Amino acid sequence: MKEICDYAVSLGESCGASEIEAVWFKETSVTVEAELNEISKTLSVTNEGLRIRVITGGALSSVVTYHLDRESVRSAITHVVKAAKASKKDVHWDSLPSPRRYSSLSVWDSSMDSIPSEELTDPVIAMMNALPPHIMVHLAANEIYSAERALVNSQGISHEDKGTVHAFGMAVVGKSDTGITPSFSQLEYGRKYYPRPERVTDTVTRQVDSFFPLAQADSGKFPVILSSDALSILFTQTLFKTLSGEYVERGRSRFKGREGEQVADSQFTLHDTGIIETGTSSREMDDEGSPCQDTALIDQGMLKGFIWNDYWAKRAGKESTGNAFYHDRTDEMLIRQTNMVVDGGDYSKEELLDIPHGYLVLDVHGAHSANPESGDFSIVCSPAYRIEHGEITGGVTGVMLSDNVFSLINRIEAVGKEVRIDESTILPSIRFRDVSVIAQ
Repeated sequence: MKEICDYAVSLGESCGASEIEAVWFKETSVTVEAELNEISKTLSVTNEGLRIRVITGGALSSVVTYHLDRESVRSAITHVVKAAKASKKDVHWDSLPSPRRYSSLSVWDSSMDSIPSEELTDPVIAMMNALPPHIMVHLAANEIYSAERALVNSQGISHEDKGTVHAFGMAVVGKSDTGITPSFSQLEYGRKYYPRPERVTDTVTRQVDSFFPLAQADSGKFPVILSSDALSILFTQTLFKTLSGEYVERGRSRFKGREGEQVADSQFTLHDTGIIETGTSSREMDDEGSPCQDTALIDQGMLKGFIWNDYWAKRAGKESTGNAFYHDRTDEMLIRQTNMVVDGGDYSKEELLDIPHGYLVLDVHGAHSANPESGDFSIVCSPAYRIEHGEITGGVTGVMLSDNVFSLINRIEAVGKEVRIDESTILPSIRFRDVSVIAQ
């Protein structure tokens, strides 16, 4: 679809645009869902359109059209050029990105093009049928997603990329004579179609069965193991935001001016990579055509850098790290992580649990209310377990953690060997010391 992008760019320039960028996109998802042990939804959705950004004299405007005939594209460009000419000039505007070299990624599974929705149903049914009677499905899903893009701009970028993602799993609750458990979920992501019903079922069954009997929680400072899922939620709302170049340039990042300093425990290594083929957010280019890459952020506890889109990178005298994200509701080109990766450590699951007394947290709620500038957070832990002498002794309810993320990453005791792939993270479980636990 480069042809329609080339046409849009050429037309925009002839209409008076100083610079123009055209992006064709096509996104398709096919989903099968089940609720309360029954198939409830089969849905196929395709979204195709053309996004156009125009700059005239430092003033920017954008438009998205879902009509791809030339007359509709001409009408959209006429309107967006007029809008740009009437917009306020951005005194910091430099230019659209220029061509750079792309990594070649194999993140497309062609078999997903031909999988009918009926075929997606069988793994969901198999997953539900394998559950024991005391476990009930709250939600189960099998989804395949594909995205194709072509981008052309007036600075000479002309590139295409595409990728597929498979998501498969379920959320369940367990029943016993003493009550009902919180919701346990297991969702697996991959770039190829590979549902594993037995693996998901075994995981959630083991988690539910370990929750009984209920154990008493204590308030105080204890070792706490945060699972990769819990860390993904907490870090996305706190730590990852402070590593955005926009946060740095606006003076909102705790790490501003601290490159080369020790900011975390030496066991902690974090990088953002958009070119790891197992990562579900990996792709060859970001939303404005800059190449995705592997960016070191914290190396063995030392701050190395930040993630940038092209606009904020040029304001700071840096180069884009391929982290531009177009927000279609605000028409802004923001900065967003691709795959945030914390390197796995030396500790097995059993070794992570080897503490006299503490807690294992599988999931957290309320992280959206955390303060990314100060790092302070208060989160509800559910589900969570009590650990006694290296063994899980039952589930706990009514437990909160109230702490500071910048302090937390300096109190790492152990980093797990195994990492888990999530929607935009690849993380291990980590054990922290002296975490403030509040039990109700």
